[in-house]
Amino acid sequence: MRIRNNKVNVFLSDDEKFILKRDSSKLKLSQSEYIRNLIIGYEIKIPEVKEEQKPKKDEYVIENIFKVLEENIECLIKVKNKFHYLGYFEDERAIGTKIEYLKLQNSTLKKYMPIENDKDNVN
Repeated sequence: MRIRNNKVNVFLSDDEKFILKRDSSKLKLSQSEYIRNLIIGYEIKIPEVKEEQKPKKDEYVIENIFKVLEENIECLIKVKNKFHYLGYFEDERAIGTKIEYLKLQNSTLKKYMPIENDKDNVN
């Protein structure tokens, strides 16, 4: 047997409906329970949820560019060493110049890298 016998229909705007759904789900109440608590006068406090900071998209892109650049430099150093071994000294110098340029870009990029965490900076 029902405790509550009076049915009430309410029309809400889209914004009001969204707020009702959001707030009732945060409190893990049905929408009916949420409205009843508001009518009775309970102070419903919505718990604050602390969001974890996600890396910004720009920081993520810069970090990936940095990693790829380091890998390319390492690969070019290996090619440069093979050219030296095979006697292609002019090509070796040309690649060496390119490597130095990439290292310069890499060091410039490091300035814009976010500090990942305090563990990396200890001592």
